[in-house]
Amino acid sequence: MSRCPAEIADDLRCFIKSSYPGIDIRAEPWDQDPNRLAVCFTHEKFSLIYSYQRWHYLTHLIPADYQEQQLSTSVWFELAPGESPEDLRYPDEQLIADITPDVMHILQGTGFFNRLDDVMCPADAGLTRAQCWGDFRNAKPLLHKCGITEDELFDVLHVLMLQGGFCDCEILYNVVEENRLTAEYWKARAEGLEPPNPHKGAEPISL
Repeated sequence: MSRCPAEIADDLRCFIKSSYPGIDIRAEPWDQDPNRLAVCFTHEKFSLIYSYQRWHYLTHLIPADYQEQQLSTSVWFELAPGESPEDLRYPDEQLIADITPDVMHILQGTGFFNRLDDVMCPADAGLTRAQCWGDFRNAKPLLHKCGITEDELFDVLHVLMLQGGFCDCEILYNVVEENRLTAEYWKARAEGLEPPNPHKGAEPISL
């Protein structure tokens, strides 16, 4: 049974509030097509991440069957305070697919993945490892050091996201095969131990 917009907003708040306390959720008929529901999610944490990351984190918090039953024709707007839907920028997935081989070649050639691994899982166990906060706060300065400009970050980071790298640690876990962080994870699993948590001590965007 289809639920009314107010009930849907309440349901979504229950699914999401533990990861995004105080999130503002509004559901109403979409002004461009009143037969479709527009859902606006607004939270201060969204100011730290790209629109595509916001959607990724939210969709993993909302049960798939609920999305299929209640939200299959809806449009979502994930907003930081002060933003409007017109401010949102999403990647051209075909363009990102087209540039992925070249971007990956550049990142491999500049040693970006090795540098990120050195930060997240130093070879010297005596060094302090960086935490993952559910965003790219470790990756961005390293990309700059590798010659990626601020204007190029959007395309480069969406190349990584579309391969499953939605945060610093996921770049290593999901995008590149050989790195110490991933090896450490699987070694712990093989030995029946709890793998180190890159988010430990941090307040991640969402888990």
